[in-house]
Amino acid sequence: MRICVLHSSYEGSGLGALEEVDDVPPQPQAFTDQHTFENKWIRKSHAIKDIKAAVAEGYDFYFNFLWGTPDDPVSGAKESRYFESLALPSCGVRSCERFMTKNDFYANARLRGSPPVPGTETFPLFVKPANGCASQMIDEKSLCHDEAELKGTLGRINKALYENRINRAKNLGIADREAYANSYDPESRSSDDIVVQEFIEGVDMTCTVIQMGQACLALTPFVYKTKAKATKGNFLTFDLKHDDDTSIELLKKKDDPALFERIQRVAINAFMASGCRTSNMGCDVDLRVRSDGAAFAIEVNPMPAAFMPTGAFQDLPIIHSLPGGHRAVINIFIANELQSDILINRSSLVSQVYDNMAPTYDVNAKTTEIPKVTQRIVSEFDFSGTVFDLGCGTGLFGRLLREAQSSLPPRAKSTLLGFDISHGMLKVCEQHGAYNSVHIDTMETALINFARYAEKVDHVVFLSSALLISPEVFSFILVLCFTLANKSITFTVDHITESYNRRVVENGYPHMQGTDHLKAVEAFGEPPGWRLKRGERETFWTSPNTGDLVYATCFRFEREADASRDIMFYKEELPN
Repeated sequence: MRICVLHSSYEGSGLGALEEVDDVPPQPQAFTDQHTFENKWIRKSHAIKDIKAAVAEGYDFYFNFLWGTPDDPVSGAKESRYFESLALPSCGVRSCERFMTKNDFYANARLRGSPPVPGTETFPLFVKPANGCASQMIDEKSLCHDEAELKGTLGRINKALYENRINRAKNLGIADREAYANSYDPESRSSDDIVVQEFIEGVDMTCTVIQMGQACLALTPFVYKTKAKATKGNFLTFDLKHDDDTSIELLKKKDDPALFERIQRVAINAFMASGCRTSNMGCDVDLRVRSDGAAFAIEVNPMPAAFMPTGAFQDLPIIHSLPGGHRAVINIFIANELQSDILINRSSLVSQVYDNMAPTYDVNAKTTEIPKVTQRIVSEFDFSGTVFDLGCGTGLFGRLLREAQSSLPPRAKSTLLGFDISHGMLKVCEQHGAYNSVHIDTMETALINFARYAEKVDHVVFLSSALLISPEVFSFILVLCFTLANKSITFTVDHITESYNRRVVENGYPHMQGTDHLKAVEAFGEPPGWRLKRGERETFWTSPNTGDLVYATCFRFEREADASRDIMFYKEELPN
């Protein structure tokens, strides 16, 4: 894909201190060769013109990194609202989230009952702006131990927020901006643009949440490492956060599994309470964690990936805990958007083709190497437990597995669940009776909604069923497989050629063009806790429509028995 990346320009902003520490923009182009990226800087004073000029170049997809809140003199909330009105395929910052303040987030959290957030009554209290990022206006005096200190801090922050309020009035279309800015009581604890909350004695941590369609993944949390005794309350000021000696360090789950998972749950609940659920990306959640392990959500950052190739703030959770790393996360962001009518329409056309093929599919399959390869798979590998067969077709895998397990007692046999988008293929599959149940569902949504079908997923199988999905959705599916499967993942990658796709189009079936996902699998490597047990190329099938001989590589990944499960999956199930 040709992707446009929208950045907020500092031109004319006057944000010298912030610009100095934010001198390197996100660089997704440094992490993949699958897509091309072009950066476009959106000036606050010419935002509509700049966005129109970028859109006129006809990109396939857009990454929106316009980070400004209504308080900031850079493009952000207002400009994102205009961009969203163009209804272009995109991921990134959304205007609804940028118009939310931290106080709005806390109110949402209290209304939902989660995540835990600080109270507002008991000293010591912490004071900071309700908008903004990068610990701006946070210093040693942000921590107040009594009413006198609180009064002094409120006076200082109200004075510092004057220009922010002028900017906000302008962004909100308020005519008398000075009157608006002067309307705030400098001694009030309840100003909507100031946070006054109980200080959580503890340490600063962050947990990255990656959106996966209607689900999400919480990655490995990390802690900030700073100069010893940098602040009396051990919190991040603007200067400390951007100090050369400040770094981040991933937590190790084995050190405290309960705390590790508690932080992830708080982060997931913060994502659910935030305005980031429509971003197609996710968020970073900043937390304060007490010595007793209690974790509180402090704020939500709508950028879960900084895309920094070097430096102290690289995306360590993505690099070290997300299967496929940055290449995969870029594809996930795109795939989240591709869960759309366009994809549904193509699936409908594909299912019609397979509906027509279903009555003779098994007969035709016997003339290929598919039964032989499948037989070797079920004979060589263990499939005890619950098996999700994605794109099961007429159920050849299940039938051969049942034959291989015929001598086993009933309790030792696999629980087989089949999923396909073709009613015709599933009808034939059901008639054979090898599966415990079969379901109309796509590969990715079957995994996202696995809890509707089974308590767990031990094995995921998809044989010759991924060739018709996009590279982005393929990465999405692989990440889900490596996250959810307890024991193994077994699949084939069909090596589709350009000549095959050309003939498919010539025969009037453009929706049946395939993709060779070999490079994508190789880019995943062996994710943490997994081992590649098989990766062999062999002849697989000959197309009845084009006559092309198609080779395939069969992959088998197995989870190590003592591997740490560092990713938490969550899918909200609404009551019927």
